[in-house]
Amino acid sequence: MAAAVKAQYSATYGSEAYDLDRVQGYALPDEEIYEEPSSQERIRQRLDERARERAKAKAQAEAASQTFGIPVLAIVGVLVVAALMITVLMGYIRLAQISGETSRVRASIAQLEERQEILEINYETTFNIEEIESYAVNILGMSRGLDEMYTGGVILADRAQILAEDETAGLGARIIGFLKSLPEYFS
Repeated sequence: MAAAVKAQYSATYGSEAYDLDRVQGYALPDEEIYEEPSSQERIRQRLDERARERAKAKAQAEAASQTFGIPVLAIVGVLVVAALMITVLMGYIRLAQISGETSRVRASIAQLEERQEILEINYETTFNIEEIESYAVNILGMSRGLDEMYTGGVILADRAQILAEDETAGLGARIIGFLKSLPEYFS
């Protein structure tokens, strides 16, 4: 077989390929042989191809008419981003309003604290104990007794005992006390 090839062909160099269809034994099997389609088959293939192109174009047109040429997810994404931007903008507006209200309230608190100091000073000057005592002794003729001195102290011993009892109560007693106080809280 190699001798037959040498007899039919001359030497080839480079990228030229051998035409092996001329050599016996190298031909393709009958089922793989490519035959030119007849003119009717070509016409049928062209018609089928055109029908496929029309169907594809029609499907694309329907898809484009439904989404207006923009994918639905892109539209949804833009709407979500716009909603978030509006939410953030409204948050900043509300923050500015609250900041303004806070500064007004702080200014009002400062004015009220000044007014409170003025009123406390006026109150203290209105009820001066020394003036009242001198008025009672000099004008009304009253005298002060030696053993009847009033002290305005508060007795804290009882209160300290109550707190001490609460602190020494066990965990069960504390829980029971908490549960007993719940109806008072919610009523």
